[in-house]
Amino acid sequence: MIPTSESDGARERLRDADRGQLLLVSGLVVAVSLVALVVLLNASIYSENVATRGIEAADGEALEVRAAVVEETGARIDTANRNGATTGSEIETGIEELNQNLSGRYARRGGIAVVEPVATTPGWYLSGPVDDSTTIPDVNGARSFSITNESALPPTDTGNASSEAVAVVFNDSATGTTHERYLYAEGDDVVVAGGKNGSTPIERCRSPATGDAVTLAVTGDRFDGDPCPGVWPAGLSDGYDVEFENAGGAGVEATATVDTGTDPTSATALTVRDAVYDATIDFRYRTADLRFKTRIRVAPGEPDA
Repeated sequence: MIPTSESDGARERLRDADRGQLLLVSGLVVAVSLVALVVLLNASIYSENVATRGIEAADGEALEVRAAVVEETGARIDTANRNGATTGSEIETGIEELNQNLSGRYARRGGIAVVEPVATTPGWYLSGPVDDSTTIPDVNGARSFSITNESALPPTDTGNASSEAVAVVFNDSATGTTHERYLYAEGDDVVVAGGKNGSTPIERCRSPATGDAVTLAVTGDRFDGDPCPGVWPAGLSDGYDVEFENAGGAGVEATATVDTGTDPTSATALTVRDAVYDATIDFRYRTADLRFKTRIRVAPGEPDA
């Protein structure tokens, strides 16, 4: 018979051995679980990357078609406005023709492209020479707005531009703020400058004078085809007036398409025609791997800000 003290010691050693085995088994289970988790995580990440690459490629194709739809719809709107075919129904007919062209074009690539007209916003197309009495009133939106000089621009500098340079003035009556954009000659250059509330303007850009007419794309922030940041004043309230100063002597001509609640015919010397300001369309594109659908507002030449 084992003495009591020896029996207790044996039992204690057995318990220690059991605990060690349990710890060993637990550690093995945790290790196996971690390995399985890592394998599953890697598989998930790989699957997601593969799927994402596929989606991005398909989305890129859909966005390419969308860009073509926007460009061609905008071109049809502007062509119709210039030609005087400016009712909403005529624009919608043009969009339906575009839909037929796109359907045939992308069917050959295995895609189905559908463009459907939703609505159009009426506006006005203005063009012609301007002078100091020319005003475009109550403007809610403007696009493709540019001015071009037909004769020499007045020579001046930033210190005297507010009284001597050709100016386009945005009169925002809702905020009591005016934004001035100046065009003038300085030495051998032609300069674009901007001011606010009649303050001394800040030069925006300049270009060597060549003796030819120059064009300032007001809504496009471009001067003679080159970028000219900050020409368009950001944050205008609806219902602002566009006015001109010192423009008659330089033979300035303007073109613009505007959205306004007021018929500008009686307030401006510009030639005024009915126009379509923008169009809203539904666009769908489908392939074997993609379903893409969106509603698009098309207003070509509208400023970003």
